[in-house]
Amino acid sequence: MIDKPFIFEWSGRDADALRRALRMTQEQMANQLGCSTRTMTRWCTGRTTRISQAVQEALDALYERLTEQQVRRFLYALQNGPEPRQVSSPVVMAAEMALMQARIDELTAQLEKERQS
Repeated sequence: MIDKPFIFEWSGRDADALRRALRMTQEQMANQLGCSTRTMTRWCTGRTTRISQAVQEALDALYERLTEQQVRRFLYALQNGPEPRQVSSPVVMAAEMALMQARIDELTAQLEKERQS
């Protein structure tokens, strides 16, 4: 299982990455979070507004329920979004480490399978 990076406070970019990982439209995500579609659009375009405590908690709840595949998409979206995060970001570094560890695990399993054949 991939380790999810800890998110202390959600930014608009983080919320948009989560939306994309869940494969939701902006309207669907806005409805899920109880915010306006216009707010989601601001997040998606990088014009971040302050995210209320209630929406922070709703994002936390969605994040906690991610499947492993959705976590992979979230980590990918963080690094490859319209405006990727700065490399120095702890969330991006954790995402990169998680993706590298997942790849190492895949290659190790593949190598072990080949050895047993």
